[in-house]
Amino acid sequence: MKKKICTIGAVCALLLTACGKAGSAVLTTTDPSLKGSQPSSGKIQVETMESQVITVTSRETVQVVPDKAELIYAVATQDEDAARCQSENSEKLNQLVETLKSLGVEETSIQTSGFDLNPRHDWDQNGAIVGYEAVTQVTVSDVDLDRAGEIITKSVESGVNQIQSVSFLSSQYDEKYQEALRLAVARAQDKAQALADASGCTLGQAVRITEHTAGESYRYSTMNVQRSMGIKEEAAMDMAAVMPGEIEVEANISVEYAIQ
Repeated sequence: MKKKICTIGAVCALLLTACGKAGSAVLTTTDPSLKGSQPSSGKIQVETMESQVITVTSRETVQVVPDKAELIYAVATQDEDAARCQSENSEKLNQLVETLKSLGVEETSIQTSGFDLNPRHDWDQNGAIVGYEAVTQVTVSDVDLDRAGEIITKSVESGVNQIQSVSFLSSQYDEKYQEALRLAVARAQDKAQALADASGCTLGQAVRITEHTAGESYRYSTMNVQRSMGIKEEAAMDMAAVMPGEIEVEANISVEYAIQ
């Protein structure tokens, strides 16, 4: 005996009004057989008004005068022999470190941040190797801005012949960043309130705040220098003539507010 199996497809739509009483929801359906009945578990999901939010983004900046510097420069040496080239480079590097220490720079603020030893080619002789070049990059951090000029000049006297960049930083950065965060939250509140008023909603509390940052590099204002080999003492940067200006401390957030 054959049995007839009938299936009824129900198409349900959930309609949530933009603003209303918390916890309320309206369910409508196009299937007459479901009217007046309760939906079975797992078939229809009804969300409450408590999940309704307004999401806004906010960005605020605070200006701060830098008082610290980070110096990135290098010692470069050339020689026909690779071993002599590296040895000369090491000697100049050690001399540089001793000079920095004598100027009061803490050893923890001196970092060898890169080293290269490469052959030098004469392309007029089919690329024949005519010598070698060793380059050791040194990063000197946490330098008082008013002493940066002296430290650069003395470093050049000690063997530095490549100055790559000078970065400016304020010791008050963290304090100013917190101030920028507070301003950003206040601005987000104003924006959310305006949106709620315009749409006839009641603005509730913030239910989620997300902070967006761009990594540690955002702490610095960097000036590229790019002075290469052959630099002379008088070519060292006169920091007294450099105007670091102000660092722009930026806070960028997104906030979700509950609405009714």
